[in-house]
Amino acid sequence: MHATGLALLIGAVLAASGPGADEHLLAGANAFREERFEVALVEFRVAQSLGAPDAATYAGTTLVKLGRPEEAIESFGVADGPGEDALIDYYRGLACYEAHLYLCADRLMTSVGDRAGPRIGGLAAKVRASIAAALATEPSHASIDWYLARCDAEKKAKRTVLAGAYCREASGLSKRRSDRYRMAEGEAGTPR
Repeated sequence: MHATGLALLIGAVLAASGPGADEHLLAGANAFREERFEVALVEFRVAQSLGAPDAATYAGTTLVKLGRPEEAIESFGVADGPGEDALIDYYRGLACYEAHLYLCADRLMTSVGDRAGPRIGGLAAKVRASIAAALATEPSHASIDWYLARCDAEKKAKRTVLAGAYCREASGLSKRRSDRYRMAEGEAGTPR
């Protein structure tokens, strides 16, 4: 996310933040702009604890920059479809892509299109091309088993957002197979 875009997004939510949260949002935005992502993450987490409504989203974006996509998915929350901001959707899509949630990433990158401008739209198109290559063949039983195992492991770790994402991915991949291998388990979110 460009620091300018992040600062504009944060400016829009400052009025709804709890006491002191706005200072932490701004400090996070400044640290993000300076590519001090660890500091930005701390500031966004503090703002979140003080009631800033979009601080978790900014933390998620920062976690993507830090190469922690699974934590980013948890921070972004349960929304699986596109949101109002294309740039946030791009980072949500990157988190999904980096966590090997290709169907999730493809949905989000498709929604980005040109909404985020030509540069981000071009980056989204490159990710989509990579996803298309990865999904060109019928998914194997082993890959679906892997997603269901990840779903189960994340449930046990009480990372419910991530668990749901892995189960949805398993179900979506099962639908791409003629035998619908383990599709019901993915849809139910209950691997054997």
